[in-house]
Amino acid sequence: MELRAYFEKYSDEATCIEELKNKRLENGLLCRKCGHDEHSFRQNDLKFQCRKCGSRTSLRSGTVMENSNLPIRYWMICIELMTLSHRRMSILKIQYLLGHKRYEPIWLMVQKIRLVMKIRDEKYRLRAYSEFDPEFLQKIDKLAMQKKKQKLNDGEM
Repeated sequence: MELRAYFEKYSDEATCIEELKNKRLENGLLCRKCGHDEHSFRQNDLKFQCRKCGSRTSLRSGTVMENSNLPIRYWMICIELMTLSHRRMSILKIQYLLGHKRYEPIWLMVQKIRLVMKIRDEKYRLRAYSEFDPEFLQKIDKLAMQKKKQKLNDGEM
């Protein structure tokens, strides 16, 4: 998704809260007290309430956003920025893009996201080696050279 489309889709905090709520329910939310899997959502305090025992779980509980007072929209924007970019983005740049006054909460948010991304990357690391067929690589090189020649010929005309 393009960044522009992302900002259009998640234009305000309420939309982001709804999206996070739906994702949590989609992934399966179990009550920590009784293990029941049916919950209702309390919009006034952003908590899930178990339909069996009445125990409440915060929307952010068990996520990278746990114990943070930053808006959920900040988190979603920051995660999107960090996953779209192949290079590391400056925390000052993220702070500027979010329009937040203080550096420290943004720094902590980025560090938490980086840690979660590192754990995820280690979990899915390829363990075996890969082999490429030399003929396949030669064909790719040949196609690349043909495209280069085509561009040069098109440029001369």
